[in-house]
Amino acid sequence: MEITRRQLLTLLPAAAVAVGSGELCSSQSTNSTEIRSNILYSGQGWTIYGNPEEHSFALHQADLDTVVSSLKLNVLHGGTLQNTNNWHISPAPDGIRVISNDSAATTWEIKLTKTDVHITCTDEQGVVSGIVPAPQSRIVARIADPQKIQTVHSPKSDDYTGTDFDERFYVPSEAGDVMYLSLGLIDGERLHSLFDRPSNIAINFAPDGQLRRNIHNPAVMDLTAPVKGGTALISLLFNYFTEVLGNPRYVPYDDSRHATAPTGWNSWLAFFDQSTEQDIVEAADWVAANLKPYGMVHLQQDDGYSKPEARHWIKQWDAEKYPRGPEWLANYIRSKGLIPGFWSQPYSLCITGTNPEWFLRDGQGKIAMDYLGGGELDFTRPDVIDDYWRPILKEMKRQGWEYLKFDMGSTVETWKDYRNDFYDKSQTPYDISHKTLTIFREILGPDMWFTDHPDVSGARIGLVDVVGCGQDPGPGWRQLNHFLRAISNNTYQNHIIWYSDPDCIVLRGKATRADAKQGNTEFATFEEAKTAASLLSITGLQLLSGDDLLNLEPDRVDLIKRIIPIMPIFPVDLFGRSRAYSRYPKVFDLKVNMPSGIYDVVAVTNWGEAPSERTVTFGTDLGLNTARSYVVFDFWEQKLIGTYQDDFTIPIPSHGTRVIAVHPESDHPMVLGTNRHITGAFGIERQGWRPEQQILEGLSQTVPNAEYQLFIYVPEDMQVKRVTVDGRANVYSIDAEHLLTVGFLGLDHPAEWSIEFGA
Repeated sequence: MEITRRQLLTLLPAAAVAVGSGELCSSQSTNSTEIRSNILYSGQGWTIYGNPEEHSFALHQADLDTVVSSLKLNVLHGGTLQNTNNWHISPAPDGIRVISNDSAATTWEIKLTKTDVHITCTDEQGVVSGIVPAPQSRIVARIADPQKIQTVHSPKSDDYTGTDFDERFYVPSEAGDVMYLSLGLIDGERLHSLFDRPSNIAINFAPDGQLRRNIHNPAVMDLTAPVKGGTALISLLFNYFTEVLGNPRYVPYDDSRHATAPTGWNSWLAFFDQSTEQDIVEAADWVAANLKPYGMVHLQQDDGYSKPEARHWIKQWDAEKYPRGPEWLANYIRSKGLIPGFWSQPYSLCITGTNPEWFLRDGQGKIAMDYLGGGELDFTRPDVIDDYWRPILKEMKRQGWEYLKFDMGSTVETWKDYRNDFYDKSQTPYDISHKTLTIFREILGPDMWFTDHPDVSGARIGLVDVVGCGQDPGPGWRQLNHFLRAISNNTYQNHIIWYSDPDCIVLRGKATRADAKQGNTEFATFEEAKTAASLLSITGLQLLSGDDLLNLEPDRVDLIKRIIPIMPIFPVDLFGRSRAYSRYPKVFDLKVNMPSGIYDVVAVTNWGEAPSERTVTFGTDLGLNTARSYVVFDFWEQKLIGTYQDDFTIPIPSHGTRVIAVHPESDHPMVLGTNRHITGAFGIERQGWRPEQQILEGLSQTVPNAEYQLFIYVPEDMQVKRVTVDGRANVYSIDAEHLLTVGFLGLDHPAEWSIEFGA
């Protein structure tokens, strides 16, 4: 739309002049595809546009582009918003003044600082409304209060970075024991912030306002907020991950190649260093036949393939245990339709048969050794890079590995301690870490899955896909807590700067042949296994099974089938909670907006040693509209708990977790979940209610020949008349609680299902 000078003058008085640190302008913006009107103010990094035809404004920020469009100034009269649409504009310090010429004259001021947008109104009933861009690159978030961030010292024994460091954490004052997550474009009654992933800027909106998904365009949100005493409508936190949360560096994770964290199996916690080629072959065969149809696609060979005295990683595999070598094994895994993965510790090397000048040495000439008996290499040496690093990466690629895990071991601490002994003393640990992984990406390409440990300098951020966040877990509740503390503390980084890896999930209730050597005598109860499975899937972190799957109990294999694949979940709570057991969340609330519907999946955990009860409130805990009633369904028990107005109470066994789907009550039948996936979302490609025909219908992706069940809530006054799957009549059952179960064997194509109802 072309804006003429005459049109501009209808908005701006002739006396418009530069004011404060900004200025009133008459130019047009051309840096966006949306139609914009006149620039009314520019300064402090902000631009205010005016649209005379819509009687609205738009707020743009230099790093964020559009923050609010179609911003209207309203007065609440008789329960309705009346837009101020007859006004003129004059300059004000650091912004503009809008004077209404309507019958109820009001004066508004929009004032800006670098971080805040303040709007005031002379009428106490002033309300602003607008449209807020909120695509998946600008996610709904709960943001830490910088004034309430705490710090804890994490020793290197936590195996997070390989060195001691200080870690920041935060516990919210409201719903502090609840962790929020999202699957799809969600909102929430008490969620008033967005995080812009590309720019690392948190955008806080007035907490007494509302931010709701637009029903016609879910990539934007509708904003309404009362204007009270100059409270900031918008407040920005720049460099949120680095300056507020204390992460050493920020590079947004590019998920265009890998849309979710890996779902797979790892040999280490199943067999430790006793793994053999036959173990890996049998695991690949079993996973391909039993779990690949459910979404398990990664299979990783961990340590155990090389002799401790000959750790050359790619050259000297143990010929007795792995007679056909790495290339054959990688190709075999791939032949099963799986992604072959490989663990190594390439920053160190066996000191025999290696150029002795390559190693880091102290002032007395002693070689720095890693925890596995290898010598630490000096990567400031050009010959280490050219004669070792580049060739080893090329060889890994040639062998056919597609998922590489590098174990940093004690390397980070060694680089820190031996910096003065580097061949090139001008290089820092950051330099060599960043340099080596940049070369990694150059040789192996952007599609190669790469997992590593993080580091306190942040050199690997932006170069890794998956990051190990804690100590190795193991079987039994005590060792599982190494796994669970990473979920509690590091979920906030997941899908934002990398995929967080709590290490392998171990569900077994009995020993493998390798447990005796490791001294493992404690194993998970079924309730403890269910807790680990539930929390990993609902948070969306990397899932690598760490059990001997061929000998894993059938009920625990069934747990795996119902939590994979990992879904494209984002954290809403963008802060860690420390690694303290006392700060673990008690409620994990995954808010879902997918073809399966708009609802919450709520995992409620009892961390205590005795059974307990937990009351979950729809308002305080889940941030739902308390004016509505909600239908509550238990996923693991596959039963309807009931319909509730304010809250519900459930018993939870010791170390147990209940997973509850919470749907807003409807006057028509609705899908509550399936037996296929804990989120209720995977596999449902579409579903909906046709009111004229009284038909609920949908399309589901299923596992061929596996039992598939739909769980559907039916209002009391409705009866099931006919159920069809792929056009053929299908059996069903309905219980006294009005839970309809439709079951059928999975098909090799998406299944069309239809349920006709009547009075």
